[in-house]
Amino acid sequence: MVLAVMMAVAVGLPPHYHSCTFNFSGGARLPYKYCDASLSVEVRVVDLLSKFTYEEKCAGLAAGALGPIPRLGFVPLSGGESTHGVDSGCGTPAAGTDSTGCPTSFPAGIGLGASYDRELWSAIGAVIGTEARGLNNQGDPGGAWAGAAGVPSLPTNGVSGIYFLDPNINLIRDPRWGRCQEVPGEDPFLTAEYAVYLINSTQRGSDRKYLLAASTAKHFSMYDMEGYIPRTDPQPAPASGSCDTPGGCQRWNFDMKPPQRDFDDFYLVPFKAAVQRAKVKSLMCSYNAAYGKPTCADNGANDVMVRKKWKWDGFFISDCTALELMQNVKWDSCAHPYPSEGGHCTPDPFPGGHNYTHTVDETVRAALVTGTIDYNCGALYKTNLYSSLQRGAVSDVDVDTAFGRILTTQIELGMLDPMEDQPYVRIGPESVDSNASRAVALRAAHESLVLLKNDNRLLPFRRGTRVAFIGPHANSTTALLSNYYGQNTLVNTNSPLQAAVREGHDMTYHYGCNICDYPYGTSPGFPNLPCPTDHADERRGIGEAASVAMVAEAAVIFVGLDQTSEAENFDRQSIALPDNQAALISAVLRVQPNTVVVLIHGGPVSSPLLKHGVPAVIDAFYPGELGGPAIVDTLFGRYVPAGKLPATVYHDDFTSRDIRITDLRANGGITHRWFTGPVLYPFGHGLSYTTFTYNWVAGQALPSSINAATQLPLRYTMRVSNTGPVTADCVVLAFVSRTRGSHADLPPRRLVGFDRTRQVESGESRTLHFELTADVLRFTDDSGVSQLAAAGEMRIEIGDVASPAIHTVVLH
Repeated sequence: MVLAVMMAVAVGLPPHYHSCTFNFSGGARLPYKYCDASLSVEVRVVDLLSKFTYEEKCAGLAAGALGPIPRLGFVPLSGGESTHGVDSGCGTPAAGTDSTGCPTSFPAGIGLGASYDRELWSAIGAVIGTEARGLNNQGDPGGAWAGAAGVPSLPTNGVSGIYFLDPNINLIRDPRWGRCQEVPGEDPFLTAEYAVYLINSTQRGSDRKYLLAASTAKHFSMYDMEGYIPRTDPQPAPASGSCDTPGGCQRWNFDMKPPQRDFDDFYLVPFKAAVQRAKVKSLMCSYNAAYGKPTCADNGANDVMVRKKWKWDGFFISDCTALELMQNVKWDSCAHPYPSEGGHCTPDPFPGGHNYTHTVDETVRAALVTGTIDYNCGALYKTNLYSSLQRGAVSDVDVDTAFGRILTTQIELGMLDPMEDQPYVRIGPESVDSNASRAVALRAAHESLVLLKNDNRLLPFRRGTRVAFIGPHANSTTALLSNYYGQNTLVNTNSPLQAAVREGHDMTYHYGCNICDYPYGTSPGFPNLPCPTDHADERRGIGEAASVAMVAEAAVIFVGLDQTSEAENFDRQSIALPDNQAALISAVLRVQPNTVVVLIHGGPVSSPLLKHGVPAVIDAFYPGELGGPAIVDTLFGRYVPAGKLPATVYHDDFTSRDIRITDLRANGGITHRWFTGPVLYPFGHGLSYTTFTYNWVAGQALPSSINAATQLPLRYTMRVSNTGPVTADCVVLAFVSRTRGSHADLPPRRLVGFDRTRQVESGESRTLHFELTADVLRFTDDSGVSQLAAAGEMRIEIGDVASPAIHTVVLH
């Protein structure tokens, strides 16, 4: 069930919402059409545009450049992050509650993908949108605009805006990508569903007229590589605009050129769903190039396809500094007066960009006119747009069109309407870190857990078992929050160890080792890969940890990664578990056979020990503010895991594949759709403490052959039965595989459906329905032509990846 928007009791309207009143006085509303809420959005936008000077309009296209305009009662749009919760400072705790006043931090995107739960994604989106309003409505008494020129307190970066630069709906092409943690997985269907449900509930609450918040789908398009930092090859730095060595490839200059089939059927799928189904208000162009053009200057993708073919009416924002990268310069260090203010500034060189444009006017025109980038996160528009307009590089119409798109979203958010008429203005502090929000955070942490292995039913532990918690993440707090998180104090008392002790379990503890093998007690800084392996001081803790494990009845080793070993701006060189952590596991296993490994990480982590060594493994990803209690609940049987892997876990020698290969079918393939080699754990894998069976309901017609053009959709009814001892959720996945005779451009295996069925009791059966439509058999061939798979043999598998119900059908 989608979390209902929680409304606060109106004690008084927040002063920073007195728009459309002169000087924000809160008095009579200004007598202009744009202030008349009864008029259409289109009429109001035209009127408002006529009230700005062009210097103001140009500033309005640059994030942070335009301040409040008292004569118009106008406050510009401000943005923030909401990757897996509102990235904001804390507000005022609600009186009479144990709320911290801080925004809720949910599991990272990769963990949310593992839940395969549309209802959960909707609930999370509702919390994000609601908490954003609750924080925004509080304003910031110490903010930059407080008291300035009669302007009341306005929100600053200290508290949330109601426009977000999220979610990240890129796809994991290569598991070494530094931002795997932010996205829900490697599958386009899964990610599209995640995008639709998360964006819909973030943007739209209970009120039919106003947006709750505005979201951005990023990064468009084909952004899935950071680069190698520091350089790992001996070659000199490549020429600007090229990417001729692995060490020279960076997100700033990489030119994605996959086959057309991959562009259409893989990379575009989540964004098309976000635009057409979720009606996302904003898209962010990415740093990379696509087929020879920077994505921020790609008219064919941004204007012809997205705006015209997909019929989208939102606005584009650039990733920060992405526009400057087209010219290989940066304007960030410019001081007032800017060129747009009649001053002069020589930009700083930024080698390694695209080298696509060569003058500032070319760059501005490529972005605003060709790429239709309306809003610039970065310094280009702020410092140069107005002067480029004066020189004729862009036109008044270009500026009006772009600013009009942004103003449309502002009006839809209610930013120019009477506050007394808006329900979301009354959302107060009690909506932030509420009991309901915490319940969703705990549910999300529970549902994100994937039981990879459980030999001899080692888990769950019985209460009273003396357990040693060991490893660098056993007492982690902030590390559980992944990246792009808001200020959070709740997590400080909810590490796995703290949660276990609070529950009264019989615990011992040892840190064991660091995330990477560096001198004991020191910090390596960023980035921290590859991990060195020669520090004897670090290995000292491993022996001590083994001694602690030996005298316990069982050991749980918490290992994985953190933000020093995977992050934005650099890709890992290996997916192998760091050597020192593998040594810790081996040492503990030698003295304690009842050993469980809990993985804390974003991108896939691989080690033979995780398959053939330890008897039980739980993949927790970065589980958010209540990840610690969720893990403890699962270890001791208060919660039964049901998550499934959202990304393939390859063997740790996967690094032999060049990360620059963007053809998903080449070199043995990549992602579960094309990879056919052996893996450590397959996409969709996940166990439970109970067992399920999957069977077709008797009496339904399952044809042996069909005409794909005329006899689709096929409807399947199946019975899921809990044949084990405990009540549990059940995640059911539906795949279509081609077996023989099908077109070679059709992926060998595709996810086409999923369902999370809640709390199926022992001995209970549930009936589920799946539909195979013509769309799931449609593909793009190498020449870019969309086709329907009209011949060959297809296998439909619904259930668990290890034991699904199977139907084979011949297409003709």
